[in-house]
Amino acid sequence: MQLCQNFKNALLEYKLHLEMQLGKSRNTVASYLGDITQFALFLQSKKIEDFADASQNEISEWVSRISPGAKTTTQTRKLSAIKSFGGFLIEEKIWKADFSELIARPRVRRAIPSVLSREEVLKLIAEPSRQTLQETRDRAMLELMYCSGLRVSELCNVKISDFDFQTRIIRVCGKGDKVRLVPIGERAVGAINSYVDFSRDIFIKLRPVYLFITNRGGKLSRKTFWYNIKKYARRAGIEREVKPHMLRHSFATHLLGAGANLMAIKEMLGHSDLSTTQIYTKVADSALVAEHAAKHPRGKMRIQFEK
Repeated sequence: MQLCQNFKNALLEYKLHLEMQLGKSRNTVASYLGDITQFALFLQSKKIEDFADASQNEISEWVSRISPGAKTTTQTRKLSAIKSFGGFLIEEKIWKADFSELIARPRVRRAIPSVLSREEVLKLIAEPSRQTLQETRDRAMLELMYCSGLRVSELCNVKISDFDFQTRIIRVCGKGDKVRLVPIGERAVGAINSYVDFSRDIFIKLRPVYLFITNRGGKLSRKTFWYNIKKYARRAGIEREVKPHMLRHSFATHLLGAGANLMAIKEMLGHSDLSTTQIYTKVADSALVAEHAAKHPRGKMRIQFEK
């Protein structure tokens, strides 16, 4: 179903509002626009073709339709989008009252992140070993992601100018365009140097802005990296599904297990709230229980940590 022109115009203005006035990140803008587009399509199915004609009833019905089967985090994001859009409509005098404020947010229960074991990480990183642009690049990306805990979007957006090889520090532009400085390990630096040396002719000829590039010099997409990491996981014999974000979770969990300070991990991950980082303590607790069950002579004991 195509959006009517009224909705298209409103969404264009809302996009500019998010980008120019609120300074939202590209990913947030895309997510919010996708959610509001769904809401607009729902309104059209109800024969409503102007946001001015929508009311609390339509918002409540839309929320009740998306709730079954949707993750709590997805519901929360969609409600954040509709609340943000409600504020925009009030500002533009399209709505006289912000109906979205009357909708209760679901309580978010954070799922324990899936992580790779140290052995699985080593097997995964070792897989791209062929002397090609793709595999030297992917090896460098895997090393960097695991040693610095970058998000996939941050990894793909790394620019050549973001590196300081002398101090082994990388400048990362994260969510909300917040900038942080993250140390990178010797192995990651070595893998990046190998990739750059192998690709030197391409870098000299094309002069790319971004570090991780395609054969044509364009920035590598998140989708391509996702596909590649699944390919290497299969080659490494890792039977469960491996997603890029698992390397970020593994970075935090393995650091915590080695005794790293939680506040330091928070800063390296770019979390704005310590409670977001604290979820990794539950992962460490789960790993401790599994280790006890496997290795302790009384391993059949059932230990449960208080939630």
